[in-house]
Amino acid sequence: MQHRQIFAADFRTLYGLFALIILCSTFTVTFAAESEEFETRFRKLSNELRCPTCQGLSVKDSEAGFSNSIKDKIRELMKHKKSDKEIREYFIERYGEWILRAPPKQGFNLVLWILPGAGIVIGLLWVVFRSKSWVTNSQHEELAQLTPEEEQKLKEDLGRFEES
Repeated sequence: MQHRQIFAADFRTLYGLFALIILCSTFTVTFAAESEEFETRFRKLSNELRCPTCQGLSVKDSEAGFSNSIKDKIRELMKHKKSDKEIREYFIERYGEWILRAPPKQGFNLVLWILPGAGIVIGLLWVVFRSKSWVTNSQHEELAQLTPEEEQKLKEDLGRFEES
């Protein structure tokens, strides 16, 4: 009888440990998913901002002290549950639109987005129309007729070429 009680107590302990393991792993998976979402969002935001020191790099790619300060501020704002838009506006307010690596697609900045594509299209159209005029001009040119002396010299040269 005493063995059964010890055996039952061992099973209760085993069940309790098993429930504790499952409970802890559930919290761990949830925390890891939240942490991964946080890091993905952080990388996206830090990639959208320009490093004030390096200027050619994003804040994400720069190790300059100023970029590290901006990264810390992004993390702080994210922990305070600020939206991506609010975080971008925070930095635009302090540094101007220059801090953004890609200018917003509105107002005068729209010219920056349209101009390169329009330039390529206009350039291609110019090449197509110029090439058509080059082809038509070359087709209209007639070959010059040879004079009898030039024709005789050509026949002599060809004859020497065939002999050798």
